Amino acid sequence: MWDKVKEFIGGAAPVVGSLLGGPAGGATGSLIASWLGVEDSPEKVLEKLQTDPKAMVELKRMESEERKQLRELEHQAALAKLKDRQHQHEQQQETIRSGDNAEDEYVRRTRPKIARRAFYFGFAYIALFELLAVFDKGDGASWEIAGMFLAPTLAYMGFRTLDGFGNKFKFLGKKNGSV
Repeated sequence: MWDKVKEFIGGAAPVVGSLLGGPAGGATGSLIASWLGVEDSPEKVLEKLQTDPKAMVELKRMESEERKQLRELEHQAALAKLKDRQHQHEQQQETIRSGDNAEDEYVRRTRPKIARRAFYFGFAYIALFELLAVFDKGDGASWEIAGMFLAPTLAYMGFRTLDGFGNKFKFLGKKNGSV
């Protein structure tokens, strides 16, 4: 909805632009409309910005003067994103618990069975390709493919991301673009 306004603003008012694309986009758009003295709609704000050269200057001034309110909007957007991630995690855990406690034996055993098979395939893949590499028949296992095979096992064990282990285990490779 406010994406066209965000594109038009570009780098002129980066804080305002970043907020227009997030969960606080509507509130930010209302604040812009208020400052520009136009109706609270993306079309009217964009029209004002395109037709009035002083409007962009006013937008930059608003960003400067309303920094506290804009930071509050950023904070609200971050909280909304965090709450959404927390809700997703809670839903995932509830789904897992209901499967683990299901009366149907098939449902109860499906996740552990998938995790076991993924481990077997992952282990076999790594062992086979590393053994072939010993006899100069290839470069060995691709750790990306091995990770794909092992992902269900790791998920079953409760791992969601490996980034939390990056600081403890430097041998995992690059983290945030550095070695």
